Amino acid sequence: KIESFPNSSKDWNNKLFWGDNLDVLYYLSQFFENQIDLIYIDPPFFSGSNYHLVVYEKENEQKYESLAYRDRWENDLDSYLQMLYERLYLLRKLLSDRGVIFVHLDWHSTHYIRLLLDEIFGSEHFINNIVWYYYNKYSASKSNLPRAHDDILLYSRSNNYTFNELRIPRDTPVKQLKREMVDGVLKNAKDENGNVIYRIVDDKKEDDVWRIPCMQPASNQWTGFPTQKHHKLLQRIIKLASNPDDLILDVFCGSGTTLYAAEKLQRRWIGADISKFAIYLTRKRILKYKKKYNNQDAYSFEIFTHLTQDRKDVLDSHFFQKDLKIKRKS
Repeated sequence: KIESFPNSSKDWNNKLFWGDNLDVLYYLSQFFENQIDLIYIDPPFFSGSNYHLVVYEKENEQKYESLAYRDRWENDLDSYLQMLYERLYLLRKLLSDRGVIFVHLDWHSTHYIRLLLDEIFGSEHFINNIVWYYYNKYSASKSNLPRAHDDILLYSRSNNYTFNELRIPRDTPVKQLKREMVDGVLKNAKDENGNVIYRIVDDKKEDDVWRIPCMQPASNQWTGFPTQKHHKLLQRIIKLASNPDDLILDVFCGSGTTLYAAEKLQRRWIGADISKFAIYLTRKRILKYKKKYNNQDAYSFEIFTHLTQDRKDVLDSHFFQKDLKIKRKS
């Protein structure tokens, strides 16, 4: 453990791990098997690109660009699928009997990963292919249609999973007949003058196409992480398939949006990422939220790492070492 942020007397501390998530999953499997209530992962998409992050250092007013993560694979598809298979296998062991997993992908790999999920979780435990429709983020092309959605595959550990009703605002309220039971028969409700009663409905049940915009640099939630997801997307996911105090896991946590949303919705959380920038951004977001709302009932959190000496040397020499206030424990 390299840092602690006590906040309450609750007997649980949220946990953030810096390191290879495969190592983290092996570690978690020793203590949290069958205990995670919701897993969300946003792994590399097999895009063939590398993604960079620009970080601004206030002390000397300089910008630093660093690799956020790689999405190029030495043995191409085989290496990519092997990487995800190993992690999905361990993630299933961590899920509780009422737990679910959301796997966020796009057109590059959805069709491959669904087959892996069918094998690991069982095709009978497939629940939904949620389409995140984020409008036309990409410009039109002469050779194909602009891409405007990602896929989020949803699977369960068992048939007894948590699944809450989601309701979202309608663009335009609608008038609906009010219905009531009369002598065991469902009929239109009427007032004392015999007039049919209507009600105005301004919300509706959510379907499997979620219309949520992408994060924009102008947003006050923007971190600069290249693949940051909108906090409203993660809040909807968490509300759909978990309850307060449930345990949420994200081992590709990136800019920390899953953990930030879990914090807001009073869920316990565990996060991990191999990128030091991801840990820096996540830590910064969680602390900023805690400072803003000063919620004494919120859970404390801790940062852990299992580093080689080379990685420790990198951390010691890096410009955000002061901000992290790392304290070595012998």
